[in-house]
Amino acid sequence: MYTVGQLSKLTGVSVRTLHYYEKLGLLEPDRDTGNQYRSYSENEILRLQKIAVLKQMHFKLSEIKVILDSGEVAHHDVTVWSRALEQQMVFVKQEQEKLRAVEHLLFSTLYAMRATEQVNIEEMLGFIRELEQPPQGPQLRQQVFTPEELEVLPINDVSNPLAMEWSDILRRVSGLLAEPPDSEAAQQLAASIIEYADKMFGGDEQLIQKYWEYITPQEGQTARVYGMTTEVMQYMDAIIRIYLGEDHK
Repeated sequence: MYTVGQLSKLTGVSVRTLHYYEKLGLLEPDRDTGNQYRSYSENEILRLQKIAVLKQMHFKLSEIKVILDSGEVAHHDVTVWSRALEQQMVFVKQEQEKLRAVEHLLFSTLYAMRATEQVNIEEMLGFIRELEQPPQGPQLRQQVFTPEELEVLPINDVSNPLAMEWSDILRRVSGLLAEPPDSEAAQQLAASIIEYADKMFGGDEQLIQKYWEYITPQEGQTARVYGMTTEVMQYMDAIIRIYLGEDHK
């Protein structure tokens, strides 16, 4: 058993906070019938440990109370502690998935702004809407590509300079759509695209082709990857074919 002062010193949680947790029903320390001093058992320490983890995951105290009250009564037992930690790991993984979805949306918005050099309010509204329904792109990619291929694929990661470099290329494509595919500017762009693909995919032409087919929109579908509309992809295909000498028309 620990006094409130001892528990505060050992955990770094202030006495005032411990008192507040008790007031909310999150902790239920024993009270000395004579002097009313609080004492905290192993059970309360486990509850305090759960509270600390759930707070880091941004649960409200009211939500934490529901979670704690729905669990079993803990005691000095390795099995109980292990089960509690395993449950918390499940919560942490769920939160990680949510944060990855938010990261994806943040990157996509930043990517779009860099590619178009403008702020699209409709996309911002879509960003808010998609927070409730995270994109399914990662799951779909896992169905199409092997784990080894996924390690190489372009990813929506702001820390990856190659990912953001593509937004610059995409902006150049959008600015040249009216140019003939065999123009000097279009052919310089084709060289940049081929150089980029070689860096991104490590020269694996089979994977490049597989990825190209994967991101190509089907008839009536919207772009699977931001900015890669049917018009843009057809233009890119045309300038690359000319650059490689594959267009004999």
